[in-house]
Amino acid sequence: MRIAIVGCGYVADYYMLTLRNHPNLAVSGAFDRKSDRLREFTTFHKIPAYDSLSALLADTSVEMVLNLTNPGSHYEISRAALESGRHVYSEKPLAMTIEDAEDLVRIAAERGLAITAAPCSILGEAALAAGQAIQNGRLGRVRLAYAEMEDSMVFRERFHDWRSPSGAPWPADDEFAVGCTLEHAGYYLTWLCAFFGPAQEITAFSARLFDQKGVPAPKGGWAGDFSVACLRFADGVVARLTCGLAAPKDRSLHVVGTEGTLTVTDGWNYRSGVWLRDPEGRPMSRIPKLPQAFGRIERYLPGRHWLGERLPLGPNRAVTPGYPSRMDFSRGPAATAEALRAGKPVPMPADFALHITELALVAQDAARFPSPYKPRTAFAPLPIN
Repeated sequence: MRIAIVGCGYVADYYMLTLRNHPNLAVSGAFDRKSDRLREFTTFHKIPAYDSLSALLADTSVEMVLNLTNPGSHYEISRAALESGRHVYSEKPLAMTIEDAEDLVRIAAERGLAITAAPCSILGEAALAAGQAIQNGRLGRVRLAYAEMEDSMVFRERFHDWRSPSGAPWPADDEFAVGCTLEHAGYYLTWLCAFFGPAQEITAFSARLFDQKGVPAPKGGWAGDFSVACLRFADGVVARLTCGLAAPKDRSLHVVGTEGTLTVTDGWNYRSGVWLRDPEGRPMSRIPKLPQAFGRIERYLPGRHWLGERLPLGPNRAVTPGYPSRMDFSRGPAATAEALRAGKPVPMPADFALHITELALVAQDAARFPSPYKPRTAFAPLPIN
């Protein structure tokens, strides 16, 4: 499938880097409203440049638009792409309001087009291994999940010097103005919803803990830099998700069941370790008292969640960025394109992306919504394979 990129900023380089993993995708060209950035990006990657969005949408070779613009532009660009008859894969979130996200899904459905949104980490090997273990009953009946998306005080790091491979600066203004929850919550919301279905209820709290971010603040100040959301799923499963720019880096997931616990060490690594342990969180063994002994020893180990049965991951030699995330960014567009070619349902359908967007918006701006909040969106169960 031929794709075109709109938005040539920081993240666009990571899509181009991982595009080599997916020969079913070919780039017709790219557009960015900043002409200097467009020239740098297209020259670096040796792809054609469009001089306007209209020119891109007039190119009949383009079948899917990758909307990699800043979040405030997602709705406008995705709507234009849909109205021109193109499938859309958008960076997160689908839109900055639930109403706009619903509008995009409506337009896509009316025109028989696919629209979905990042992140696609649910397609990674670690997520698939975790989901299959849960689905196969390795944990018994799941009761609880703890998901962490803590990225530490990045505003105290030398982010002014951060550049993507083609030279785009790290988008500090967007990161701090949009908020860490809208930027990061989706990485585990997609996992939780894929594992347990639509959230039936969410109770959230958010706050802004630090006003000084190292760049001039917009009118009204920065978005919240901490959130905690408690979600209730069908069958009584409860999950707690935290996102923040304060606590030390922690991107782990712990799922607790009646017969065992499961830990993923890093949700930003498609090949993260996935560990199965007993219901009390200790390594399992057929040797009596050995789990208790391990439990006492691991109190003094820095990798305390790295003991247990390590689940095998499916084979994959995909090229991924080395830092800060080991994710195959183009896997989402490629999987969408392959499903469309085969006439099958796309792996992350529009109603799933819409539900994730709604939950992330509620968690980011918790004070704007009733608590507990009952989502108005839902989706059919997703296959985990």
